[in-house]
Amino acid sequence: MRRWLSVAADALDQHQNELNALNVFPVADADTGTNMAITVRAGAQAAEMVNTSLVGELFEICGRHCLEEAKGNSGTLFAVVLAGCAGPLRDESRLTAFGFARALEHARTRVLGALHDPVEGTILSFVNDITRAAGAWEDADDSNKNLCNMIEHLVGVGHKSVRRTSTQLEVLRDTGRVDAGALGMLIIVDVLAHVVRGEEYPGADERPYAELLVPQIAEPVRKSAAEPSIADRAEIGEEGVEFMCSIELDALSAAQVRHELSEAGDSVIMSAVSQATTEKIRWKVHVHVREVSEAMSILSPYGKPVDIMTEPLSAKEN
Repeated sequence: MRRWLSVAADALDQHQNELNALNVFPVADADTGTNMAITVRAGAQAAEMVNTSLVGELFEICGRHCLEEAKGNSGTLFAVVLAGCAGPLRDESRLTAFGFARALEHARTRVLGALHDPVEGTILSFVNDITRAAGAWEDADDSNKNLCNMIEHLVGVGHKSVRRTSTQLEVLRDTGRVDAGALGMLIIVDVLAHVVRGEEYPGADERPYAELLVPQIAEPVRKSAAEPSIADRAEIGEEGVEFMCSIELDALSAAQVRHELSEAGDSVIMSAVSQATTEKIRWKVHVHVREVSEAMSILSPYGKPVDIMTEPLSAKEN
């Protein structure tokens, strides 16, 4: 697992410009590849510092660290997936096909719980598709070979899932492009397949999905303000900001904050960073708003936001 996260971070670093160029949803701010690379790297760094023989504990610690350090919508969702895998593997010292299938189902539930407005044709669709495929895997053998076979199968399913995003997301139709976050997740899972087999990952440009990558000089696809399903997002995206922080909240306050953030902005993601041991727990918050003050005015009455990060939603220069 340590090798997986490290190699995945390297792979995303290598291809971040292509993924940035693909970035169009929820806003075309050209940073999906960078955000995913930074977030996965945080998990890899945490893994190197943790001395444990329990794979579930490693998932939990790395997932928690990823959530704390997550960048952007795509990075946050990867962190939620990683943290979500921990529960079913808590006492396991090795990963098996059956264990990974249960872990993915738990992660999918965490992703659905974190998203206020789930949208098909995104990382969510990719997670849904590979989770269903893992759950349908009939061979319950706990051998490493079976795990290899299942993850290879998930890579194939994930490849098809990423291709479908070009028709699932209205803004991508007729462009020939796919969702950047979903493609980033495919690279991460494909790296896992190579690591489990003990093989070197050759890079996405040497894999069957290489054609889905966009040349570095390509311009990001611009969203249409006329698209009804994301009209409000387009308005925020022109001059808005991406706001992220951590905050301690009880369950009732967390529900209220989620509702108020969804009224003020969009792309709301809220996920618990750790399991509840007291009345209040630490939450990771992600939202797109027109101004930072909007998010702060919602959060401040409930607690003190910390580790605040903000980024303009306009496309960034490479």
